[in-house]
Amino acid sequence: MKEIVARERRLDSRSFIARKLPALALATVAAFVLSGYLFVSNAPSFAAQPAQEASIDTDTIHYDSGGFNLDAFVAKPKGGGQHPAVLVIHGEQGLDESMRTIAKQFAAAGLVALAPDLTSRLGGTRSPAQMAQAVGQLSLNLTLHDLRAAFAFLQKDADVDPSKISSVGFGWGGWRSFMLATSVPELYRAVVYSGSMPSQGFESIHAPVLANYAQYDFRVTGNALWTEKTMADAGKKFTYYVYPKVYHAFYTEGPQYDAEAAKLAWTRTLDFLQK
Repeated sequence: MKEIVARERRLDSRSFIARKLPALALATVAAFVLSGYLFVSNAPSFAAQPAQEASIDTDTIHYDSGGFNLDAFVAKPKGGGQHPAVLVIHGEQGLDESMRTIAKQFAAAGLVALAPDLTSRLGGTRSPAQMAQAVGQLSLNLTLHDLRAAFAFLQKDADVDPSKISSVGFGWGGWRSFMLATSVPELYRAVVYSGSMPSQGFESIHAPVLANYAQYDFRVTGNALWTEKTMADAGKKFTYYVYPKVYHAFYTEGPQYDAEAAKLAWTRTLDFLQK
């Protein structure tokens, strides 16, 4: 089994990043080209087990954000009672089938999952290539506004425990999950997968934050040490894991998918959200 560099070994990860980053960066550029590393996200596969379709209900809904209706996919456990909830924030590929599968898997684990389509404001349907382009055109402020509206929508859902609404963001959505924690004091927990960090606002965070990083994702992983220090200085809770020998999108099937790292990250994410 691969060794996972975790919080308990953070001193080792600091030393590794400081010594190895320049050499690994050059080697990784070549590896990216040879392996087809171009942010490709294909078949949906994320958790250790497939969603239990018989135990969940799914639907496509609309919610209001400042007078505009956004599309969203929702997955819920069957049966009565209130459940913790999670906002699933999509990455560069938008609300594709992999994000819907992730929402289903959260529901199978006992959480209400709401996955907004943040490109709804742009209208129309798109191919995967067009979706990536559309995501890149989205306003930073508007996407955060739409996520706060999604949070408010979940607070009013009779099936949701309003005190336990969290966010999980992937890639492009990772930064937005972190930013949501800076602007929504009621957020229960925030999870980041291969996402960038905010440059400010840490003092406003109330939710504990969990981050899952890939060793070979040099755009964001090296910032984990700065984020840890900044969060600690602000008296906030931040835990991160660096998964060795994997790339940016290790959690979704495609050229970068790593089943073992994805399974472990999923287990840690569920444990974190269900505390």
